[in-house]
Amino acid sequence: MTRAAAILFAALLALGGCSWFGGRDHPEDAGPIYSPNGEPLSGGPLGHPRCEQAMAQWFARVDANHDGTIDRAEFLADAARQFAAMDLDHDGTVTPAELAQYRRPYAPPPLPDQESGRRRRGGADNARAAIAKDRPDPVMLADVRLRNRVSRNDFMAYANTNFAGLDTNHDGRLSRAELVATCNPSS
Repeated sequence: MTRAAAILFAALLALGGCSWFGGRDHPEDAGPIYSPNGEPLSGGPLGHPRCEQAMAQWFARVDANHDGTIDRAEFLADAARQFAAMDLDHDGTVTPAELAQYRRPYAPPPLPDQESGRRRRGGADNARAAIAKDRPDPVMLADVRLRNRVSRNDFMAYANTNFAGLDTNHDGRLSRAELVATCNPSS
């Protein structure tokens, strides 16, 4: 397998079980919801809230000064906290394997195998579903050098850029409406 093919394969594995924000008519069918900083907001012990509800709860928690907006400092503080939570071996990087391990409690149950009726892991099927939904992984997007790992610096730089992209009215603050709008990116 060439290096490029190995990187692509690892990226596909990283996408396993991932859909970014995404609106959902049937929450349990849409896959997990992640915060802009990659925190699972649904699945497993979190249940299956609608995207708008999950994003509003995340917003309320990140709005540390309770002024009704998230400023860049609050957003980046959440990104630093989330990176520390995902860096399971505390080496300053997050790999697809660490990310999968971190997200395991929030993953959907294994899919039934059509032929045997036994349950199987959903990784490859979930990766295909994520690709079909065109939902990149919000953590692995920070791997701009395609090294199959995200350093803290990479992640924080991506969070800074992501903040600017989410700030659709360019006022330097994120409103609840701006974040809830990410639930339906096609609208």
